[in-house]
Amino acid sequence: MFERQRVIALFAAVATSASSLLAGSQTNAPYCQILDRADEPIWHGRIGYVHNGKVDQFDKVSMLELSVGSGIFYARTPAGEFDLRADFDSTTFLRRGDIRLPDQVGAIRLDLDYVARLDDGYALRLGFAPGFYSQITHLRSDHLHYPFRIHAIRALQPDVSLLAGLDFFPRYDRLIEPRAGVRWNISDFLLLDAFYPNSEIVFRPTPNWAIRTGVEFNRKSEYALKSSDDRDRLEMRETRIYLGVDRLLYHDLAVLFRIGRVVDRSVDFRRLAPSRDIDDAYYIQIGIGGLI
Repeated sequence: MFERQRVIALFAAVATSASSLLAGSQTNAPYCQILDRADEPIWHGRIGYVHNGKVDQFDKVSMLELSVGSGIFYARTPAGEFDLRADFDSTTFLRRGDIRLPDQVGAIRLDLDYVARLDDGYALRLGFAPGFYSQITHLRSDHLHYPFRIHAIRALQPDVSLLAGLDFFPRYDRLIEPRAGVRWNISDFLLLDAFYPNSEIVFRPTPNWAIRTGVEFNRKSEYALKSSDDRDRLEMRETRIYLGVDRLLYHDLAVLFRIGRVVDRSVDFRRLAPSRDIDDAYYIQIGIGGLI
């Protein structure tokens, strides 16, 4: 309880200080590729399947993935910008590799961003993502966690923006992770996102089509397990390489398709069980998304 209060108090203090110090600096800010692009879905629903991969060359693991999310509230004020969304992600283990994987894990969370625009194209973004990160069928109050992030952003020019920052995960094994990279709108047809941990190239031959290829480096997901499981927590680690196509059907509705390869995979339990490697596997994902 005290740790949660300290995390919330820290985030509130930083946001309040930034808001009071930077009030009035939001007007006439230069266009920022990271903060101002409006061609990514505000809401989405996706379902994916990860094919069989052997665990340490023995039994196999396969997964069904579901992701749903939507923006809830956005406001741009003299003191800064506020953006609130809700997201739900889940992984169901169809085959569990004979290592006692839970049936289903996931995250149910709110995600709040506060952005303060500074002079000369600089901006400060603070994010807070309270939610349940746990075995879906065994939610408890102590499964509520409070990840937060602090990112510095610079719009070098209208076509190029930089980002550097840290994401914090209190009570997790991965306490801090870096975030850094550049977004370059090379032309009306080509966009480069060279970030850690996610990088992507987007080619738009027409306004209604987008072709994507990218890599998600060292993805980590950590979930609390049910109280009767003495292993306490499950951590999954992987890297994903993919090719995708988006088709805009109407001005506010797009169909999304991804196919790729999951590599460098492992599962780890915090207590009483060693890390286990999982073979590479193919995955496929389909979904819909919209701007409003």
